[in-house]
Amino acid sequence: MPELADLQVAVTRGEGIELVPAEREITIQDLLRHTSGLTYEYLGTGPVHQMYMAAKIYSLKMNSAEQVTRLGQLPLLHQPATRWEYGRSTDVVGRLIEVLSGLKLSVYLDRHVLGPLGMIDTAFHVPQQHHSRLAEAFSKDPDSGAAVALTDVRAPPNFESGGGGLVSTAGDYARFLQMLLNDGTLDGVRLLGRKTIEYMTSDHLGPITGAPDLLVPGYGFGLGFAVRLHAGIARVPGSIGQYYWNGLAGTTFWVDPAEKLFAILLIQAPGQRRYYGTLFRDMVYAAISD
Repeated sequence: MPELADLQVAVTRGEGIELVPAEREITIQDLLRHTSGLTYEYLGTGPVHQMYMAAKIYSLKMNSAEQVTRLGQLPLLHQPATRWEYGRSTDVVGRLIEVLSGLKLSVYLDRHVLGPLGMIDTAFHVPQQHHSRLAEAFSKDPDSGAAVALTDVRAPPNFESGGGGLVSTAGDYARFLQMLLNDGTLDGVRLLGRKTIEYMTSDHLGPITGAPDLLVPGYGFGLGFAVRLHAGIARVPGSIGQYYWNGLAGTTFWVDPAEKLFAILLIQAPGQRRYYGTLFRDMVYAAISD
């Protein structure tokens, strides 16, 4: 995408920053494993995060093409392929799908993922006839008392985000995870090849490190998933080869090929997501016996 050509990187110099050329272009692998140098504006308060906020990268009023154009005008937080940094990389993947396919992201997903897998209740918005089925969050966090604000999914969004925004049900999500556990196939439909799943769920970081609060000890990162590398080290039980990720509002899932299981927890509670996600994983593994 020409919008992402000739990018610059912000390098700290004393109390300020200096912009230097990116040493190489961002690759699709960088985007999928979050080593592009892109970030999320809410994950820090440094100069680059402030630039993201000033540019309103978070705005849902623009579409994915406009967001990528704005990102191309901002510096990267790190040189590509030097650090794991969770950020807008997957949004850019969503735009890349649109460029390569010539379709809106929602249309592409319907035709090539959701439709073939029979995920009839998954989309970027909930039709009016299903509004009564929406799981609502508490208006205020029961622990902090802070207001809970979630994205309004009652109308089609202008911004179809590659990094988040789909609405789904436990049944639909389970079909997607069963496909992954089945090495890319479900009910006679093959969505991905076995070696593709193997490649996606392998560690793609090696010595590259990142924020320890998100990339937790004992895990690397594949193409879209955190991937468990050790039986121990991590603060939660699991198996080598297990892969997972979480959603901002509280969705969490993992797939454990060694135990031939997947698990999913759907909650609308941003403030409690880490506590309950960890508790959920502990309870599932504690229930496994011979």
